[in-house]
Amino acid sequence: MNEQGPTGKKQPLIVFAGRSNVGKSSTIRILTGQKIRVGKKPGSTRWEQMINLDSVTLVDIPGFGFMSGKSKTEIEEIKDHIIESLESWSNRTLLAVLIVDISLFRVLFERWSSRGEVPVEVEFYSFLCEISPRVIVLANKMDKVKKQHIEDEVEFLTDQLREAVSEREPTIILSAASKKQGMRELRDLIDEILDEEGLDRPQWALI
Repeated sequence: MNEQGPTGKKQPLIVFAGRSNVGKSSTIRILTGQKIRVGKKPGSTRWEQMINLDSVTLVDIPGFGFMSGKSKTEIEEIKDHIIESLESWSNRTLLAVLIVDISLFRVLFERWSSRGEVPVEVEFYSFLCEISPRVIVLANKMDKVKKQHIEDEVEFLTDQLREAVSEREPTIILSAASKKQGMRELRDLIDEILDEEGLDRPQWALI
């Protein structure tokens, strides 16, 4: 695809990342109206997909974790490709949006921590903070959390991200992409960042 803007320079990137099946492609589709190829099974997005929005390019990268029909070796190869791609784009990355399933984050965090491992969401947040000047965490699937527990789950997520990257206060937006909740807040924050950079706002599908 053509990643060049009106001036002929390569466009800044807004990267959407996260574990498989957290709603990355669906979120981009709601924002842009573009028909992103979304598989029926978790991890079915194999390689990055790019959307030219004139002033910026949105990138949907494959999810970490389970990938339907793929061996461990193949999954590692895809993971390596993702890391290499993100590192090569670091000088163009304007913003990274990390999407987390807030209904499962605590369970997954405790499971990984019990094995003495850094949970992939936290590891990826730290990595994105290294390569991107701005990171937004979209705490998706809040509709799957009981209302009285949402505040506690967001506080737990915030605490873990603060501990991982102490020099940067996490920016978290609650959402339920399946119901388009939180999408306006995400769009508005992206627009604010584009305004700060002197870039034109895209013609979002979401009004």
